[in-house]
Amino acid sequence: MKQDLWSVYCRFSKKERQGIIILLVLTITCAAMPALWEYHTPPAIFLEQDSLFRADVRALRDVYLGNAVASRNMDSGRSKVERFHFDPNMLDTTGWMALGVSRQTAMTIQRYRMKGGRFRRKEDLLRIYGLPPALGKELLPYVSIPAGFKERDTTGLRQLKQRNISYVRRRFPALDINTADSAQWESLPGIGPVLAARIVRFREKLGGFYAIGQVGETFGLPDTTFNKIQPYLIMNKVSLKKLDINQTDEKSLAQHPYIRYKLARLIVLYRSNHGPFRRLEDLLGIPLVDDSIYRKIELYIKIENSPL
Repeated sequence: MKQDLWSVYCRFSKKERQGIIILLVLTITCAAMPALWEYHTPPAIFLEQDSLFRADVRALRDVYLGNAVASRNMDSGRSKVERFHFDPNMLDTTGWMALGVSRQTAMTIQRYRMKGGRFRRKEDLLRIYGLPPALGKELLPYVSIPAGFKERDTTGLRQLKQRNISYVRRRFPALDINTADSAQWESLPGIGPVLAARIVRFREKLGGFYAIGQVGETFGLPDTTFNKIQPYLIMNKVSLKKLDINQTDEKSLAQHPYIRYKLARLIVLYRSNHGPFRRLEDLLGIPLVDDSIYRKIELYIKIENSPL
């Protein structure tokens, strides 16, 4: 008996062997990837990436040190730039640079405007990141924002929010999980032809549903989709197809989603060594069957003409 149980546990089906081979191939591939990457990636690429990184660091340093550098340039008089009146909402990058603003800061201003930012007051210029305070104060007298400029008009948006707009939510008909066909399943939100066919096929292999939650066990059905369709699922009548564990062969038992191959082998092996099952609870004598597994399969099995 112990030898038979050992052979059952160490014996794998064709699908299980294929899965083990695929897992081994993936493991070897993942382990070899670093060496393959280093072999096929020339060192020049890493040197180029390093040089780009250093350039970015220098650019960032220039932004942080821009305040001190600009102040020294203005104090020493070495930087003579043109001064003219300008609208900060219309000035391009070249114009900002003509005013003495660094290229990096000018590009920062342009990105700020592209994202919808606007200068509404002169003092907003002092809030620009990377603009030296001394330079900002020097440019304030030249800032000219048109008097007609107003903040974005949000009146229309407020009025739209205040309207009492009623949305008609689509309603779906209630669906009996034990009698609905594929077309009816497809009428539910998030269920296409593939999922509908899987649900029907899963129900047929089980022998019918005895609880709505079993629909969520369908292979490939996301939890979010099941939660979406669950309010429309009903169960009017339960009529389960049951397997006689004393008469059903190993292949037929293995096709049931809750039994599968290993348990089917052990059931047949138990019958061979102990004779026919007398009660359904005798399944608990099989090492693979615990209380949770027994509770799942007890409604799908039966014993006819139980031996005394």
